[in-house]
Amino acid sequence: MKLKNQFEFLFVGKEEGSFLENYAYDLGEGEEAAGQLFVNVEIQNNPADAEVIAETIFDSARKIFFSDLEKDVYTRFEDALKEVNKAITAFKAETVSKFIGNIHAVISVVAGKELHLSQCGDAEAYLIRKKFCSIISEGLSDAAGEVGDETFSNIASGTLEPGDFVVFATTRLLRYISKTDYIQTMRPQDLKGSLADLSDALAPEILSKIGIIGIVFHEGLSALTDSEKKGVREYLEDEKPGFARRDRIKLNKGIGFLKGVGKKIVHYMNEILTGMTSKQMTKDKILVLLIIIIVLLTGVIWYVKNSGAQQRELERLDAVLTTVREEINTASLRGLSNKDGAAQILADAENKAMEVLNSGNLRSKANELLGLIQEEKKKLDNVVYVTNPRVIANLAEKRENVSALGMIPQAEHLYVYEYNALYDVLIDRVESPVTIDDNETVISGVYDNDNKAMLFITKSGKVIQYANGQFQFMDTDDSTFRKGVAIDSYNGRMYLLDAESNQVWRYAKKRDQYGSAEGYITSGTVTNPVDLAIDGFIYVLQNDGKIMKFDRGAMVDFAVEKAPLDPIQNPTRIHTELDLNKIFILEPSKYRVVVLEKDIQSNNAVYSTQYVFDSINDVRDMYYDKGSNRLYLLDPQRIYEVIL
Repeated sequence: MKLKNQFEFLFVGKEEGSFLENYAYDLGEGEEAAGQLFVNVEIQNNPADAEVIAETIFDSARKIFFSDLEKDVYTRFEDALKEVNKAITAFKAETVSKFIGNIHAVISVVAGKELHLSQCGDAEAYLIRKKFCSIISEGLSDAAGEVGDETFSNIASGTLEPGDFVVFATTRLLRYISKTDYIQTMRPQDLKGSLADLSDALAPEILSKIGIIGIVFHEGLSALTDSEKKGVREYLEDEKPGFARRDRIKLNKGIGFLKGVGKKIVHYMNEILTGMTSKQMTKDKILVLLIIIIVLLTGVIWYVKNSGAQQRELERLDAVLTTVREEINTASLRGLSNKDGAAQILADAENKAMEVLNSGNLRSKANELLGLIQEEKKKLDNVVYVTNPRVIANLAEKRENVSALGMIPQAEHLYVYEYNALYDVLIDRVESPVTIDDNETVISGVYDNDNKAMLFITKSGKVIQYANGQFQFMDTDDSTFRKGVAIDSYNGRMYLLDAESNQVWRYAKKRDQYGSAEGYITSGTVTNPVDLAIDGFIYVLQNDGKIMKFDRGAMVDFAVEKAPLDPIQNPTRIHTELDLNKIFILEPSKYRVVVLEKDIQSNNAVYSTQYVFDSINDVRDMYYDKGSNRLYLLDPQRIYEVIL
């Protein structure tokens, strides 16, 4: 059975300078095979000629498409578009600037189960089918004003099915409504109700006026329920065969409610007036009449006043968002030479966009601009996304429940430790783990190059040395070691970071044990330290993202210049070493490694870039090999390699 369809026109938003119109045309009863023509068009920036241009587009398409019915539908549609393009080109030729305005339009034809369409500018066509929404006009043309000689240059074609809901719009509707809400709103069994709900959803988000055509397809009356059949019959009775339909429908639930109340008031007033004419009017009825008039006038005044105030507020918020867009563009240019200046502009733009978002109006547009702000921040921060880092080792092959904590590089080996075991990772294999101790819980480890040994600190405050294949508990002149959260070594000395006393304890190595603890920090303070790194200076990383730098125990001025716009807030690891001009900071909560460049002249660091690893959920440690320019990451089970 051939498909039947219903269609309706919708206009949403306030009147503005642009011209909008919807057209539909068919040859009438008995000529269904000829097809239907639909035109959904907006013309901006040419108020003088816009209506004539729109009429010309419609008339050119109509005349050619219906002129030779012996041709197939696609060929007739293609010929119609060629004629439309000729007409638009002729208009341009008559102007000095060759500019006739920005055209946003969808031209389409429906014949039986065939749908063919073409599009230009921001206009879009959507197909809602079985709870899925497709943008069927995607990629058909470039932006308005950039389409060259052919305004309508490509055609999309497809086969329709019963229950399909096709929508043409002069703008991109999914800017203003989520795809999920859009799909739920458009119900093929209720065309007018769907468009009314769509209008309600779009009205708070849109200031400029947009035009929409909605079309639903079914298998004819036999496939419908009784109530649906009645609606279709009423609809078809209103149509005039051979007439180019150009209705304008403005749907507003609020106004509909007022109309319902108004009917009741009018009915009651009619009864009173009837009483007056029948000389049965009493003082009570006159009083009631006066009260009704006063209430009605008050309601009208209140409605007009509040509608005007709301419109002014929408206009103000729209102006704010226009400023936001301008600031984003300014920041994009400023960022080429002045990152700090661009960051300040983006911060101001973000505050303004949040003001609009929190107002409850124009939320889609505000969210869109907030997204653009975040993208601009990422450009300024030189963010690099690493989607699939290479896995070089899977420790779970040796121990299923492994929960790795850290890595210790040594020559061609890369050792990985967990709470009680050590894994030797070679280029092509992982050795079976060796037990560090059955009773102690390891929390941090390092390789002491001067003493050719690995050092581990435990939760209970013990130090375990691993050398020549043997684990050994170390002693100190203090009888017990200070407890630490991280360990490092430099020039044969061991450094423990103590988070309880906010101190770095230094231990000198004797023959078979360590001397007494020396408090390294002599000036300045650290708060909640999480890790340390040494290159001659000692860098202490705090849990708030700050880096404290010490020279021979004294804190020195240290700043991160051109800091990332997304600040470091919950880091866990810091890595640098002698003869390495970079500082690496691991922040697992944001799936990233931040890279700083050392500035020898100022003794500061300059933010360089950041690598984001969305695919790794729980990064425990990192290591940078300066010889191969490779970054290694560790999660509870695997080691990943990234070439920088």
